[in-house]
Amino acid sequence: MRRRTLRLLAALFITTGSFHAAAADSNVGAATCPGKTTIEINECLEQQAQRAQARLDKYVKAASERYAEDQPAVRLGIDASEQAFEAYREIECATVYENWKDGTIRVAAQLGCMTEMADQRTYTVWRNWLQFEDSTPPILPEPTPTKSAR
Repeated sequence: MRRRTLRLLAALFITTGSFHAAAADSNVGAATCPGKTTIEINECLEQQAQRAQARLDKYVKAASERYAEDQPAVRLGIDASEQAFEAYREIECATVYENWKDGTIRVAAQLGCMTEMADQRTYTVWRNWLQFEDSTPPILPEPTPTKSAR
């Protein structure tokens, strides 16, 4: 049953087309991270991707905890959709890398994809699971795009 649910959620997730890899834009590294060398830019983008992932983990954890006792089926759905997202992101961003594999932009494009998709997923989790229908403040603040720390 769980395996079937995961497959259905993955299919739904992939077919919605709600994510796109704008990271394929060859200006992604220069636009978000300063640096004089490809290595400097990539290091900055790696840190940015790690921050985006850490925030996503925090939001998913809060969403899972919110529904853990009262609505375990919702919690299982959140967990399954997160697994499907991780699989989709891995494929999507690896494909972005493959598209740019002959250029120095390949790592920056892949990391930009990872960051953008984590940001989009964080917003989706916040919108669907961390807000209330009344005037109660959300469990966590509305996420904004991850920026360079430099």
